[in-house]
Amino acid sequence: MQNITLDTITQAVINHGDRGKSHPRLYEIYTSLVRHLHEFVREVNLTESELQQGRDFLNSASHHTQEIPTGEIHMLTDILGISELVELLHSAHRGTERNLEGPLYVPNAPERLLDDRLGIDPEGDTLFLSGRVLNLNGQPIANAVIDVWQPNSKGLYDIQEPSQPLGNFRGSFKTNASGKYMFETVVPLGYNVPTSGPSGELLRLLGRHPWRAAHIHFKVTAPEYTGLTTQIFIAGDPHLDSDTTFAVRRAIVELQKHEAPDELKARNQSKPFYTTEFDFVLKPVTLSSTES
Repeated sequence: MQNITLDTITQAVINHGDRGKSHPRLYEIYTSLVRHLHEFVREVNLTESELQQGRDFLNSASHHTQEIPTGEIHMLTDILGISELVELLHSAHRGTERNLEGPLYVPNAPERLLDDRLGIDPEGDTLFLSGRVLNLNGQPIANAVIDVWQPNSKGLYDIQEPSQPLGNFRGSFKTNASGKYMFETVVPLGYNVPTSGPSGELLRLLGRHPWRAAHIHFKVTAPEYTGLTTQIFIAGDPHLDSDTTFAVRRAIVELQKHEAPDELKARNQSKPFYTTEFDFVLKPVTLSSTES
């Protein structure tokens, strides 16, 4: 590899190693990435100082913070549209649409019973959310596990706000024999993605807003079915058409307001509340393998 030039450096990088004998798929990705990165450098005529800014940016994005305990790399792929692009490439043509997990998922959510309250937020507007988990034929799936996580009425997750107890607005439910789930929560507020780090600075420099439309996250799993990670969005949110992660598609729910005295009494509520429904449709594992 002596006398490397502008014309030879890209192929030299690609050829360095066993050329995919050990890990063919990795080499396929690596080769394409090198070609596109080198072409990008040529296209924008990248300078040394700009390259160093990029290095500093990625180093900063990897740091853990209170706002994003796992660092900002995940959020960065979200705001660049890469996460949603991968979801779109591999989304099912049948069943409920997949969508972003996001950087604020925490495994091992508290186990809760059907009709339980998901979290504590006295200032929030109560929302009763229910629905079913079904197969492609519309038949109920019993004992499906539904993990739910969402922000509170101020747009903050439990791990972002010390005043919230850990596990607040997180929960794991099991569907009943009819495939039904139901729980009490609050109407979530749309929120800014964390802006104190490098991703926020990038958004500011590009003149992009940091808002996410109001949404609730779900993971739905059941034996012999392909697991589903998705989000449902709240109709009427002002950022449905400009969500900064480009994640809004068809899963948008309308909220029905209830304020009649008999409705309040039936739900043991002292102020108006909301209801909505959403069904999840899972694909069998066998169908997923044939589609992939």
